[in-house]
Amino acid sequence: MSALFILTALISTTDSLFAQHHGAPPPMATLGDRNISMDLLIEPMNIIPGKDAQLTMHLTDENTGQKIQHVTYRLTIAKDDQVKLSEFFHSHTGDLNIVARNSNSSHLTVGGTFDVLTNAIVPDPAAKIVINGPLFTEVGKYNIDAEVTTIDNDKTDLPTPLVYHFTTNSSTM
Repeated sequence: MSALFILTALISTTDSLFAQHHGAPPPMATLGDRNISMDLLIEPMNIIPGKDAQLTMHLTDENTGQKIQHVTYRLTIAKDDQVKLSEFFHSHTGDLNIVARNSNSSHLTVGGTFDVLTNAIVPDPAAKIVINGPLFTEVGKYNIDAEVTTIDNDKTDLPTPLVYHFTTNSSTM
């Protein structure tokens, strides 16, 4: 049975914005008149090296309970200061689902459709982005940084990107 790992990060639009998870959500913040939270779910909660994993994320307007649409994320995953992945992803619906499939390849390939308007990869018709290759192959802590560059409209960049920092572990248990 897979465990479900839920991280909720609340954000704001201060000049330099970072949200970090160490067992509790980061401090609450606002964007305009909205309180926005970021949900990151990782399944399984404790990633097993060499096995598949799924990352699901979205932003929610806490005032209305509605998911925010047209979100562009720059997702960076690193281990021991070595960047394993750094790519722009976009979700028109607000839900971003990424499946990391382990393979014996020496490099990562990202499956999805490149969207010229957002300059990012959007999900395939199955609503998922698939990353094939050696992403979570080692035991230890992985840092996941999600930088949000657009919300509500594909063409409008945020003046200051919203940056979230999360950590997850990979172990043999």
